[in-house]
Amino acid sequence: MKSQRREAGDDVRIAGTAATGFFALYLATLCPTVYLGDVGEICAAIAGGGTFHPPGYPLFSLLGRLAVLLPFGEVAFRIGILVALAGAGAVGVFFLTARAVGASRLPAFLAAGAFGAGYTFWSQCVRVEVYSLHLLLALTALWAALRFRATGNSRWLYAAALAFSLGLAHHLTIVLLAPALAVLCFAPWRACARPGRVLVTLLPLFLVGPSLYGLLWFWAAGKPLLASGDPSTPQLLWYHASARLFQGMFLRLPDSNHWREWAGTAGYLLSDNLPFGLFVPAGLGLVLLGRRNRTVGAALTTLLACVSVYNLCYRITDIAPYFLIVWAVLALGLAVTLTWAQDRLPRLHEPRPALSFGLALLVLVPIARNWSACDLSDATWLRDFARDKLESAAAGAVLITQDDPDSFPIWYVRDVLGVRRDVLPLDRLKMKEALQFYERDPSQWYLKRLQREGIPVALGVPEDPLVRRRLTWDGLLLELLEGPLRGRPVYSTFLRTQGRQQPPFVRWALQQRRPVPVGLLVRLDPPGQTLDVAALIRDNERCWERIKLPEAAVTRAHHEVDPDYVVRHYNSMFLSLGDLYEKTGHQDRARRVYELHSGWAPTPDVAAAGRVALRRLDLTLAQRTTRAKSP
Repeated sequence: MKSQRREAGDDVRIAGTAATGFFALYLATLCPTVYLGDVGEICAAIAGGGTFHPPGYPLFSLLGRLAVLLPFGEVAFRIGILVALAGAGAVGVFFLTARAVGASRLPAFLAAGAFGAGYTFWSQCVRVEVYSLHLLLALTALWAALRFRATGNSRWLYAAALAFSLGLAHHLTIVLLAPALAVLCFAPWRACARPGRVLVTLLPLFLVGPSLYGLLWFWAAGKPLLASGDPSTPQLLWYHASARLFQGMFLRLPDSNHWREWAGTAGYLLSDNLPFGLFVPAGLGLVLLGRRNRTVGAALTTLLACVSVYNLCYRITDIAPYFLIVWAVLALGLAVTLTWAQDRLPRLHEPRPALSFGLALLVLVPIARNWSACDLSDATWLRDFARDKLESAAAGAVLITQDDPDSFPIWYVRDVLGVRRDVLPLDRLKMKEALQFYERDPSQWYLKRLQREGIPVALGVPEDPLVRRRLTWDGLLLELLEGPLRGRPVYSTFLRTQGRQQPPFVRWALQQRRPVPVGLLVRLDPPGQTLDVAALIRDNERCWERIKLPEAAVTRAHHEVDPDYVVRHYNSMFLSLGDLYEKTGHQDRARRVYELHSGWAPTPDVAAAGRVALRRLDLTLAQRTTRAKSP
């Protein structure tokens, strides 16, 4: 018994060492400010005392509010410390889980390191996101269930139930772990001396996590600026906590095209997170584990199947983090295979130091491979991007934005950092969704946000379907611009949208306004207003003097919802500035802009657009020269 306790204590110390090392790694590469994805929305909601997208993540929001109290760094950095800490904790618990499935210490340690240094997990630990805490809770529940199966001690069952319950207050996909936990815990629970008493003790533990959703009601009742879902009534709280808004993204019967797309994505992510063919020994380890312990093997296989089927049916662009539990289970298999190899290679007269060094490469190579992509310690360019857009607008302007990648960083910079609060951002698609998805989300939380900004916008939807359709398709936005917001300067972050047909707002801007580029925005001047070309050029030069172009060529963003948004926006405004110089007779300045564009261009498509503009300029100048020489 003492030797077992000593061994368990040593395992905990090794797990603590692994967690400490990875916390240092994640902290060293942690983004100091807002980043891609949902970072801006999450930080703005927590800092403003509100709620963010379904299911609301009350546990993360509560811990985030505590992290905001730290006395250093931006709000995003403070919450990011929580994310990094949870990720490091997940690596430590992974080591303990690997030991629980029978892996030796060195293989378990190295497999934990290989998982912690994988791109997808590492990238989610160095910015404000919810997945590191999700993995920590899921692995804790799995480890505790394995310990309960090995010892029969009901305290481990209680620990597994509590971790699972807290997971329900965080990321709802933890329910996919339930079948695996049931497979592991059912037989030892039936073998307990008093299984009924154990069950009675479990029930209150399962209520701990769901009870935290009451915090969402409490926070929304304070009417904060950002309260996604507005869960201030029982009905709205249920809609938000159950993520009803996203249920329409599920495909009940995926077609063959989706199967192929999913298989390609899963295969790419598998080779990316277990590179150099490591997924082969990882799969072999699960087979070895199943032969040695059928119940544990069946539980892990069930977990892989549940998560894979869920990901197959859930059609979203940023699906990569949803595979994290799959990579964790495969990494457990890798630990088992390494243990099997470690037990046999010494018999083949392999020196142990050489073996240890070779295995250490499993951690060192992924760290070296993924460092440049995951090191966000200097990634302030998205904050600067949002600030430059806000500062390109005139005082008291209305700024039309479009969707999450555009709006979330602006919300963070404006509402959290306090930059240009006189500028009113209006998200065109958020206004559309408030009417279009009313049946799934009747909260109309975005319209309530506008009301708290002082905009007199009506709630509800018209009964007339034609009126509702008109208001949904930019009608409400145009009514505000032509009504309560009339007379205020209007700017937009876009004048083109994806798709063949341009929406009514774009047609209105092109037909009833005069679009002119100003910095990173398009100013929509009223008809009949005299254009002061000299002042317009001065405004652009003032804006572009402080704009620092991001090193987008080294930014890995293909896991994001709209990975090309930032590059696409800079490219558009670059070319618009050059076109402005051309039309006003400043060909030399236009050439400098196009040459600067070519030097910055992060992708072949963007570089090609700059070359086309430069050739067009040269052709125009040549034609003018020819006409000047002709009699």
